[in-house]
Amino acid sequence: MPGAVPASGALPYLAAAAFASMASIRLADSMLPALAADFGREPAQVASVITLFTLAYGVMQLVWGPLGDRIGKLRLIAWAAVAATAGSMLCALAPSLALLNVARLLTGACCAAIIPLSIAFVGDTVAYEVRQLTLARLATGTLTGLIAGQVLGGLAADTVGWRAAFGLMAVVFLVTGTAALRMQARIAPGSLLRGYGAVLRTGWSRTVVTAAALEGALMFGALAFVPTWLHERTGQSLASAGVAVAAVGVGGLLYAATARRWIAGLGERGLVTLGTLLIAAGFGAMVLAVEVLGGAAASVLPPLGCLVAGVGFYMLHNTLQTAATQLAPQARATAVGLFAVAIFVGQSIGVAAVARLGPLVGYATVIVAAGVLLAVMGAALGAAIARRPR
Repeated sequence: MPGAVPASGALPYLAAAAFASMASIRLADSMLPALAADFGREPAQVASVITLFTLAYGVMQLVWGPLGDRIGKLRLIAWAAVAATAGSMLCALAPSLALLNVARLLTGACCAAIIPLSIAFVGDTVAYEVRQLTLARLATGTLTGLIAGQVLGGLAADTVGWRAAFGLMAVVFLVTGTAALRMQARIAPGSLLRGYGAVLRTGWSRTVVTAAALEGALMFGALAFVPTWLHERTGQSLASAGVAVAAVGVGGLLYAATARRWIAGLGERGLVTLGTLLIAAGFGAMVLAVEVLGGAAASVLPPLGCLVAGVGFYMLHNTLQTAATQLAPQARATAVGLFAVAIFVGQSIGVAAVARLGPLVGYATVIVAAGVLLAVMGAALGAAIARRPR
């Protein structure tokens, strides 16, 4: 591809930008009780700071994907990171929940360009046979961002205040964005709307996009309220609850470090089937520890459950990501963008649903149900992979 930068040279910049984006996505999860206290609301009511971010993140893929195919993926990633600096500063300074919601919406719209376009860039420059392994390496940026976001949100809320966390994110975005501006590539111009029909023309493409939506709704809809649930049921601090959920990212890092063996040993069908079973097992262990066993188990088992769920989730997610990069090679950023739309619109719907269902039926019930439904989805997706035309 003319003017393209080799993936090996761009990967550190992409990973740094992905770190900042994922940290921003997950930053608010563990600070919901603190936000509720500051603004005089219930935790479920301030969950809008999560749903609006993820909704903007998802919807803006309809713009960033085709635009990345048109003007260059790395260029757009760099400027999006710089723009997210302003959104994060507005979050830090927001005097009301309404303005915080607006600032999160803007930040989500900016962050939307970063991870999906990074995945599409890898798809442009790395052969399919080794693409899943390369994406697993890129995932170290998103995974460390997930860990940092969960921990930083809870820690700041417990100590210096939640605003400091957003201020720090503004600095991170500024540094990563200006660094990434040095690493740019342009690709041939194309139509901004070209490619959506090509992406969805096959049954397999529709299966991948549907699975992404369910993955986002079930995994992150439940996970967003785990810190609040742990805080309310066990009395542990927000920082401690955030650390427990950050173990999902640690599990993902463990998978990324051993991905070559998993991919070779299980194949795509085995990865999605085993991965979703591990998520269900991890979620079930958390609920068993907190709601039934209590005592020391309620402190020790939730992080271990999140760790197991994290390994399983990234088995599933890495496989779906890799499949998304090959849905429409002639419009790869558009395809990956549509994949990300499904994930984050699904996540927005999932968080909104859990915000309503959790207080009614209990967060524990919702968490277990999400794990079971993901396991069912994994079995169905594994069967679809076996039938997929090569």
